Amino acid sequence: MDLFKGIIEAKTLAILRLFLDSSDEYFHINLVSQKTKVPLATAFRIIKKLEQHDFIEHKIISKFKIYRLKPNKKTKILGRFIK
Repeated sequence: MDLFKGIIEAKTLAILRLFLDSSDEYFHINLVSQKTKVPLATAFRIIKKLEQHDFIEHKIISKFKIYRLKPNKKTKILGRFIK
């Protein structure tokens, strides 16, 4: 955990840990913000960045977007270093 301190922003790390700890679970942006104590707008920006870099995927249900960790080689490697 301390390995990434200063390299990865603390708020990004908090969001990554949430998704890594619950890799099969989908989260609405409000729940991500609440569980990580990251402001909603900041959480949204971070999730968008993680989604662009193929760490997070989303699913649309009705008018809601929910997010989860994208199961791929990148996230498996990241999980070994962050947990």
